[in-house]
Amino acid sequence: MPTPRPLYGLPELLAAPDESTVYVTEGEKAADAVRECGLIATTSPHGSNSAGKADWSPLAGRDMVILPDRDDAGEKYAMDVANLSVKAGARTVRIVRLADRWDALPKGGDAADVLELEGGDTEVFLAGLDALKAEAESAAPEPLDIPPRFEPFPLNALPEPVRGYVGEAANAIGCDPCYVALPLLAGLAAAIGNTHRLELKRAWTEPAILWCAIVGESGTAKSPAMDAALRPVREHQHRAMKEHEQTMVSWEAEHARWEVRHSTWKKDAANGSDDDPPVEPEKPVCHRTWTDDITTEALVSRLKENPRGLLMIRDELSGWFDFDRYSGGRGGGGEAKWLEVFGGRTLIVDRKSSGTEYVPQASVSIAGGIQPETLRQSLEQKHRDNGLAARLLFAMPPRQPKRWTEDDVSESTEAEVNTLFDRLYALEPDCGPEGEAQPHMLGLDANAKRVWVKFVNEHGAEQADRTGDEAAAWSKLEAYAARFALVIHLTRVAAADPSIADQRLVDVVSIRVGIALVRWFAREVERVYARLSGDDEARENDRLLEFIEGRQGSVTVRELTKGMRRYRGKSDEAREALAALVEAGYGRWEYASRGSKGGRPPERFVLGREPVDTVTVTETPHNQTVSPGFGDEETETSSEGEDWGTL
Repeated sequence: MPTPRPLYGLPELLAAPDESTVYVTEGEKAADAVRECGLIATTSPHGSNSAGKADWSPLAGRDMVILPDRDDAGEKYAMDVANLSVKAGARTVRIVRLADRWDALPKGGDAADVLELEGGDTEVFLAGLDALKAEAESAAPEPLDIPPRFEPFPLNALPEPVRGYVGEAANAIGCDPCYVALPLLAGLAAAIGNTHRLELKRAWTEPAILWCAIVGESGTAKSPAMDAALRPVREHQHRAMKEHEQTMVSWEAEHARWEVRHSTWKKDAANGSDDDPPVEPEKPVCHRTWTDDITTEALVSRLKENPRGLLMIRDELSGWFDFDRYSGGRGGGGEAKWLEVFGGRTLIVDRKSSGTEYVPQASVSIAGGIQPETLRQSLEQKHRDNGLAARLLFAMPPRQPKRWTEDDVSESTEAEVNTLFDRLYALEPDCGPEGEAQPHMLGLDANAKRVWVKFVNEHGAEQADRTGDEAAAWSKLEAYAARFALVIHLTRVAAADPSIADQRLVDVVSIRVGIALVRWFAREVERVYARLSGDDEARENDRLLEFIEGRQGSVTVRELTKGMRRYRGKSDEAREALAALVEAGYGRWEYASRGSKGGRPPERFVLGREPVDTVTVTETPHNQTVSPGFGDEETETSSEGEDWGTL
């Protein structure tokens, strides 16, 4: 039968008054027995393991009573139906166990067997059923305080060769692709720097500035992922350093000759000569692509020497949050300066010794890593209040068990990415009316503009429903969609993407990729902020869910007691924790077939995975559809009858 499958006796169910209680049994024979007593009864097709493939929407707004069979499969079916009915909008859901009143009910017995025990006396059956209903509490599960589940990073949204490099590096390291993607995107943004901006309208432009932080416990391969992602940036800096060393050798020789000429000029001037002094050769400045631990004052100096901009790489980002560490705790205004940097605005630092230093457009992208608890301690309330936290893009994937792999990044893929960075570093800004460098402004083509306007309106409506930290983050995510689109567009240009019609205009492909990335980061904002703000119990539940996700979304009680320190040797606590997840609607129990010795069938907790909306990026072969959803496979058993009614 195709899915979603109709409920048994659907015409009678739809015709029943809204105030009628609906009884759900496991199988058509039991449903028929309840219907013979004058009640509204139904069941799902294809047995107890296929409840998830039925359409439970007709139960929206209904009062429900579930009558499970007297066995483990019946209990599992009852919980599955309860969760599905709540999600479908049922008003109340109660599980009534007939064995609580009829002790003689055999194992596997159902409502039909109860009627047989009572000799077909429906009045006795209905009276007993009413008594059980009065004692039963609603089975509607109370949601646990657990953050939203991690969704796969939309790797297919990235253009080549970035997509291939991220995938190969993640496989070689054994980490989630987002651990490589975030610092790599920050590196691409820094390579573009102040050369280009995206003009959304005359008074609204966005720079290529990304602040990315990968979050994970120690040993989750954050550092190897950052090393792989930023290897092209470091290699470019290495070449620049070697070139600077050679330039300095020539300059030192030229400067020594100048000192001799200058000494001679001073003597001649003392004897009355009016010749002009020799011009001192300008000391070469080393081209910088990145920095690490740096004061705000030193940052201004580096940006003055490198107006294109920089990438700040912090393997441990916690030190960056301590902005007053070089001012003796006096508060040197470091945070305020960094907030200006995020917007690509002007920086001015006044010094007693060297006077004023001025940077007309500061551009610094950030790539860093941090542990969850360290992040929680580092992000103080002031960082939330002034908007610093909202400007950071977080990724906190579930921990993955480390396994040896022979996979590695191919030489051809690595060469393509190195060439990509070289071309981005070769981009030049425009020349202003007074000879100063100015970012080249890119616009949106007509299709991209339509998609952008629709996104802004939808995102604004979402932001209106947010409060506190999430509302602040949502306001920055809007700008990030444009920044991602700018970085993706110029990356595609550098990669010679033939689908780009006009390099001066950001097209609908790049805009959609920017929006897809922001949609993903919006989910991560919810996850990370929930982790930061939750109490100890909530964080423990989060770690449990993360552990299960790291095991491909399923776990047995035995595996949990061996895998998480908290549950070592505590199988009862492990079972209770997993049962709480089932009751909260985060998953279900799956039972294996009985062994030859009989006994209770082994059970496995499986996370319920709901499909994520597909985001179409483009129809060209250069970009693919982002579809990070999952499907559930279930074992089916044959139904007992075929009296399913006429639709």
